[in-house]
Amino acid sequence: MKKNIQSKQTNKGFTLRGLENTRIESLSDGVFAIAIGLLLLSSSPPETYAELRVFIRDFIPFAGTISILMAIWYQHYLFFIRFGLRDAGTTAINTTLLFLVLFYTYPLKFLFQVLIQIYRALLTGNQAEMNEIFTEKLPLNDAPELMVIYGMGASAIFLIFVWLNFRALGKREVLDLSPNEVILTQNSIRLNLVAGVIPLLSALFAFLELGGGYTFMISGFMYMLYPILMPLMGYYGAKKLEKLDS
Repeated sequence: MKKNIQSKQTNKGFTLRGLENTRIESLSDGVFAIAIGLLLLSSSPPETYAELRVFIRDFIPFAGTISILMAIWYQHYLFFIRFGLRDAGTTAINTTLLFLVLFYTYPLKFLFQVLIQIYRALLTGNQAEMNEIFTEKLPLNDAPELMVIYGMGASAIFLIFVWLNFRALGKREVLDLSPNEVILTQNSIRLNLVAGVIPLLSALFAFLELGGGYTFMISGFMYMLYPILMPLMGYYGAKKLEKLDS
C-alpha cells in the first residue's frame, strides 16, 4: 500500500502522497464549483438600473461567501494531496463534508447579506433600514435561530477536518509519516478544532439565548475570537516544529 501513496514531491515539509487526481477529488471539486454557481443563480439578472444597484450591493456578501468556501476547499485540497487517502471511511466522511458545503451555501450568503446591511445601517445612522432588517428580512425573534443554523454548520465542517486528520494520524505507520509530518498534522487538528469550537459556542449561546435581547449581537461578536486564537495556535504549532528541529 505504501507504494501507491508515495511521492517524490514535497511541500512545506510534507511529502505529497496524493498527487494523482482521482474521482473523489474530481467529484469534490465539482461540488465546490456547484456551490459557487448556486450563489450566482440565487440572484436574478438585473433588468433595471435599480435592480443593478441591488445586485452590486450583494458584491461584498458574495465575495465573503466565496472566500469562506475557498478556505474550506483549500483545507480539503491540503488533506488529500498530503495523505492521498481514498479508503471507504475517508470517502464517507468526505461525502458528509460535501453535503454540508452544499446545504449551507444559502444560509452563509444570507448571513453575510444581513450583516452587511446591519453594518451599513449603523455607519449611516439609517434607523429606518435597521428597523426594516429586524422586522421584514430577519425578525428579531428569529435572529438567534439564524446564528444557531450557521454556527452548527460551520462547526460541523471544521470538525470533519479534525476527524479526517485524526484518521490520517491513526494511519501514520501505513503512510510512513515523518516526525515533522506528525506535528504538522497535529497542528492541522488543533487549528480546525479551534475553528470548529468557536461557531459551536456561538450556536449554543444563541440556542440558549443567554444574552436576552442582545443574543444575536453577542453570539456574532464571539467570532472575533478567531483573530485572537488562530494566531496563538499557529504560534504554538511553530514552536513545536522548532523544538523538533533543535
